[in-house]
Amino acid sequence: MALDALDRFTSGSDGGSSLMHLLGIVTLAISAFSLCELCGWSPLTAASEELLVVALLGGLEVWRRASAPPKHKLHRKSCEIVDEKAEKPETHSCHSAYSKLQAAARAADGKLAETLFAELQRGPAGSVNAMCYGAVINAFARGRNASGAERWLKALIDAPSLTPNVISVNIVISVFAKQGNVGRAEYWLEQMPRLGLDPDVLSFNAVIDACARAGEVDRAEEWLQKLLAGPGPNLVSFSSMLHACARIGAALRAEEWLRRMEKHGVKPNIICYNSVIYAWCQAGHLDKAEDWLKYLQTRGIQPTVTSYGAIINFVAKSGETLAAEGWIDRMQAAGVRADIASYNMVLGAYCRSGRLVEAEKLLETIFARGLRANTSSLNLMLGGYLRQADGKQASACVRSMRQRGVMADSLSWKLLMKCGTLCAEPVRKQIMEEIHLGHSGTEQGSVACFNAMLSHCATTKDVKGAEACMEGFEAAGIEPNSSSYLTILETCVGAGNTSRAEYWHQRMLDRGMDCQLPVVNQLFHALGKLGDVDRLKELLESRTRHQREVTGSMYNALISAYAKRGDVQEAERCFEDMVSQGCQGDVASFSSLVHACAKSNQLPRAEGWIKRMEEMGLEANVVTYNSVINACARCANGDRAEFWFQKMIRAGVQPALFTFNSLINAFVKAGQRGRAEDLLHSMRELGVAADAVTYSTLIHGWVTAGDVQRGEHWLLKMQKYDITPNAFCFNSVIQAWCTAGHVDRALDHLRVAIATSGINKSGLSVQPVLLAFIKEERLDEAIYWSSQQLSVPRYGPGSLAHLRAVLEAQGRTFDPGRAGREVR
Repeated sequence: MALDALDRFTSGSDGGSSLMHLLGIVTLAISAFSLCELCGWSPLTAASEELLVVALLGGLEVWRRASAPPKHKLHRKSCEIVDEKAEKPETHSCHSAYSKLQAAARAADGKLAETLFAELQRGPAGSVNAMCYGAVINAFARGRNASGAERWLKALIDAPSLTPNVISVNIVISVFAKQGNVGRAEYWLEQMPRLGLDPDVLSFNAVIDACARAGEVDRAEEWLQKLLAGPGPNLVSFSSMLHACARIGAALRAEEWLRRMEKHGVKPNIICYNSVIYAWCQAGHLDKAEDWLKYLQTRGIQPTVTSYGAIINFVAKSGETLAAEGWIDRMQAAGVRADIASYNMVLGAYCRSGRLVEAEKLLETIFARGLRANTSSLNLMLGGYLRQADGKQASACVRSMRQRGVMADSLSWKLLMKCGTLCAEPVRKQIMEEIHLGHSGTEQGSVACFNAMLSHCATTKDVKGAEACMEGFEAAGIEPNSSSYLTILETCVGAGNTSRAEYWHQRMLDRGMDCQLPVVNQLFHALGKLGDVDRLKELLESRTRHQREVTGSMYNALISAYAKRGDVQEAERCFEDMVSQGCQGDVASFSSLVHACAKSNQLPRAEGWIKRMEEMGLEANVVTYNSVINACARCANGDRAEFWFQKMIRAGVQPALFTFNSLINAFVKAGQRGRAEDLLHSMRELGVAADAVTYSTLIHGWVTAGDVQRGEHWLLKMQKYDITPNAFCFNSVIQAWCTAGHVDRALDHLRVAIATSGINKSGLSVQPVLLAFIKEERLDEAIYWSSQQLSVPRYGPGSLAHLRAVLEAQGRTFDPGRAGREVR
């Protein structure tokens, strides 16, 4: 045994040191044995000698390992060293892949991280560990892709034999917090104990920060209270809480939290004090904000530019621009150098109030004091010039700022371009030249500039601005490229201006340019929603004439337009044309055909198209089923509607609210009102919330059948469930009670309808009430109700003409424009 220990001891050393180790052992052993003999101890047995050697070796081994320098940098568990002298090739590959994964995380490249993770999974068993998942989570989080980070955290939770750590969950909480998604941030914080993790102060801080960003002060306070009862807050915790209070101007609460912060032993920094100053400014109390500024000075705490900035911004927005400038001077006198943001606050106030002369002077002061204005300064000035339609001064400002090194951005060019649209031709031409010069006079640069402005217009759906940009191309003598045309086409489609979209689409075709199909498909889809058959046909013919691709989506738009008209024959002809042109029909095509059949009350024809669709191997979707159930409703065939509903369920297609409403309508029209009521109860059990249309169908069905009380029951029921009845619901019950000779009961519902918010009062019909009053000779009440802002027909029974004729027959007159006026 001692020899085995000796062998292990010496094998851990290189050849040069093994001899020294051995000599040391021998010396120690001899010394030990000699000591035993000198002290007169009993002779040692063989076992005792062996035990002493092992003890000596063990002590030496501990000393050697503690003093020896490390010979290898250990790899992570996923890439452990198998051989100390040489790593296997797969170990190098594993280590390399993990390094690349970490690099992808630092570069915020989630897609690359996923690819590298897949490579690790294909490697040796055990290559993937929790840290690999953490790297992918971090990659998505750095790229601000909260859903991607969350997806990978869930994957880590589901991974066998792996568990997430606090850091992984905190990363996900933080990315949701930065996006202001308080709900998801809170969700993961609450999940941590269920995952066996103890939330730390960083976990709580991220959620408090999310609440602060969303202005949710109460929720932020709740989480800070939990933090106080748990891990304990730090400076960041209180700072976020103060920020939340500042955002909504809750100054007193901010002061209270500052006191609690100090009581808790956390020393506030200048950021905390700045939040309190900002809170008082938000609350409109300049004097309180100034008191805190003085407090800082008495405590020897140096205010920052942010401390003064909150006050300057408040004063400037209050319109006291001279006082705001005075605060800049006070700040500089206190040894705090004003930055350009401080000056821009005052500059913006001048520009918004139209005091551009003062703004220009302040701009010169900025440069005179050694500061450099920035692009925000330029845009503030341009905004002021735009309000006064002063394109000449706007152009001069851009030129002057460029010469001083302040460059315009896409917003600057857009503001300048808008100025040009409001000016006469000479000034507009001058502006276009300025834009051209602003890009070094090169055509490539100018095209890039105009395209940047076009992109901005597309984002804001500003068709007028986009077309002004296209005019700018012409004024500068530059030819727009295909990207320019695609962007303005996208702008027009996005804004719903289909006529201008068609114009630019035709311009592209005439110039031999090909439009990107997704944009053109959007144009066709927009026209399809409008049901504009003629314009769709012209577009299709134009693309065919110019030998451009016509897609199935474009044909679908035309089929849908025909369906809206209920023109089954033309819709079917268009479908056959599409198939003959080599375009395969899809679910959208068949759904539109079924809808066309429904509009024309042709149920067998609608069912025939579904059969043909199924023969082609296509599965019906919720739109298809809704259309055929609607066809059944229009044909008052409740049994077929039930058949298609059950088939929909068996196919695994989730019914929508519209599905239930169509089925209820089918039952009601078929006289099966009991089945309709049963279905409404089933909706509540399935968690599908009924709406006003659901109840109005039932109400109308019962009152039409002569059961006014049952209709009234459902009207009261929907109000009980906090569903606001529409005018149709009230009108149905009011008319039914008037017809039944109970005008006072009808009036009760009319009064409730008038008092109900969210109802279009002009849609409430008072005609049945007037007719009932006339019949009962309650003419004063008829006069009163005729003068309310309700729907009253001009002619016919219960109309104003009817009431006037009855009154004149009695020698009386009335003025319906004045409510409650006595009859003369």
